[in-house]
Amino acid sequence: MSPALGWAAAAALVIGSAAAARLVLSTVTVRGGSMTPALLHGDVLLVLRHRRRARPGRIVVVQRPDRATGWHGPADPSGAAGWYVKRVVAAVGDPVPPWVAGAAADRPGRVPPGMLVLRGDHPRSEDSRQWGLCPADRMYGVVLLRLRTGGERAAA
Repeated sequence: MSPALGWAAAAALVIGSAAAARLVLSTVTVRGGSMTPALLHGDVLLVLRHRRRARPGRIVVVQRPDRATGWHGPADPSGAAGWYVKRVVAAVGDPVPPWVAGAAADRPGRVPPGMLVLRGDHPRSEDSRQWGLCPADRMYGVVLLRLRTGGERAAA
């Protein structure tokens, strides 16, 4: 194989790998303080666009619930409604915490398939306390790591 052909093949491999990574990896910038103290406004996160890794303790990015219908309205994969960054507290089969919104008769004893219980780290976070169980299809992905610290953390 000629050197030019070798370089072309290597370049194609790099470009193909970058395109494939873009399909499964994304960056999200934290806006607001619902995950304080773990995350602060301006932090940049690397997100794996994958739903199967949502388990208790993981931080996830989910579609913001609609003010009128909560998470019960239609899903909007475009993200036009905005995103929430929250921690998974309970997943399929785990007990549903008593603080999850919904009438006791409507709330199952265990998290049903396709649902998650979410909570922000800040006490005034909007999460499953107000919106109830979150359908897993509203999840954009799982946070892998913080790539860059926001300005507020650096200044503190």
